Amino acid sequence: MTFPISPLIRFSVQALYWALVLPLPLLLARQGTPLAQGALLAALLLGWGLLLGSLSQQIQVDAVGMRATYPAWVPPFVRQEWQIRWAEVEHLEPRSTSQGGLVYYLVSRGGDRVLLPMRVSRFRELVALVQRHTGLEIDGLRPYVQPWMYALLVGFALLLLLWDGIIAFWIWTAPS
Repeated sequence: MTFPISPLIRFSVQALYWALVLPLPLLLARQGTPLAQGALLAALLLGWGLLLGSLSQQIQVDAVGMRATYPAWVPPFVRQEWQIRWAEVEHLEPRSTSQGGLVYYLVSRGGDRVLLPMRVSRFRELVALVQRHTGLEIDGLRPYVQPWMYALLVGFALLLLLWDGIIAFWIWTAPS
């Protein structure tokens, strides 16, 4: 089975990216430097491509183990690939984060730790598969960041995009 990153997470991060960078070419265009504007647009599109690449991680689960993969178009320096075999998993280790939440690591017999993916679509289904294949009792795990937090981020990003539009209108209609 394949578990991509949640669409809500992908959309909210992209919306925030565009809300933060969209004013830059508008401000540069007002200054009348077309060469710099083209370079900036290329850089912003490249940045978006790298962001899309990092958000295209997929967790693949089969009878042997679990691994993180990326599409072939994602450059190697963006990829964070890993894998763990079910036979090697010894236990689940909770770790607190600096924000006071909990993340979980699958720990192998050799001491290697793999972060349990918590930002995937169908997270509960992934947890059920991990539990079935490892025999670990891991009922009650919840994703680190709740969906309402990403929905709130989308809302703020959309408000910021609206504000960007208002400012862009003001810049373009202002007297020179």
